[in-house]
Amino acid sequence: MNYLLENYEKQKTIDAAVDWEQLHKRIISDRNRRLFFNYLRNTAAILLPLFLAYQYAFYPILKKSGSAIETITITSAPGMVTKTILPDGSEVWLNALSSLTYPQRFSEKDRTVQLSGEAYFKVVSDKKHRFNVETPQKMIVSAYGTEFNVNAYESDENYEVTLESGQVEVSSEIGSKATESLVVDEKAILHISTGNMHVVTADTYVETAWKDGKMVFRREKLVKIAEKLSRKFGVDICLEGDRLKEYEYTATFTDETLEDILDLLKRSAPITYSICKQKQLNNETFTRRKVTIKSQ
Repeated sequence: MNYLLENYEKQKTIDAAVDWEQLHKRIISDRNRRLFFNYLRNTAAILLPLFLAYQYAFYPILKKSGSAIETITITSAPGMVTKTILPDGSEVWLNALSSLTYPQRFSEKDRTVQLSGEAYFKVVSDKKHRFNVETPQKMIVSAYGTEFNVNAYESDENYEVTLESGQVEVSSEIGSKATESLVVDEKAILHISTGNMHVVTADTYVETAWKDGKMVFRREKLVKIAEKLSRKFGVDICLEGDRLKEYEYTATFTDETLEDILDLLKRSAPITYSICKQKQLNNETFTRRKVTIKSQ
């Protein structure tokens, strides 16, 4: 009898409406959970084949077409010679204040890089893929595998290509659009103002010694020496007097400072020089040092 009374008391505490509401919510929640998991499963079944198709079919095609190829730009600071290895294994030495732009991987047609400044190229031989160097004024140096030097600073009046080994073709899209084929120890000179190009015999040691940290001059005019010193040491050099521009020097410099070189030049000719110190600007940068060379 007591057992029945206890059950009766418990039944009076049960709220059927509330319990049904809770049960209904659990049923709805379970159904929504099943629908959500079914949706994810169906979505995955649709997207997975599409992803695999893109990954293994379409992406290689896009990759091969070169539409997503990124480029790399290397810049050499004043006083520095920077060496880099291209995607095909070719070696490049960049002279001071020069920059080289090339793709992360070369195309199936050719191997093309863009140069501003001076660089020495040691190109890996590949008879199926021509190697091209493009300069700012549309001069193109082309070969399959060889070693050559390109001097093409934008501020220069002439661009020069010196061949050390193998064979190259040098062409231009300005002026007469001439094309010259070089053999070893020859140099092509392109005159930017006219577009004319001619070939002369070259001293490859003089032209390429810079990549080994040397500056070699053979009867070089002072105005040309000033240009090279300016790039190497990151200074501005001013020659006062036209007579200075005709002075010629023969010398080889390795690890000398700018002051050392100027002192040696001063001993060889009646010149004097002064160097202005750098000044700090408002943006916390400094001006370039200025060197003035005069006749005594």
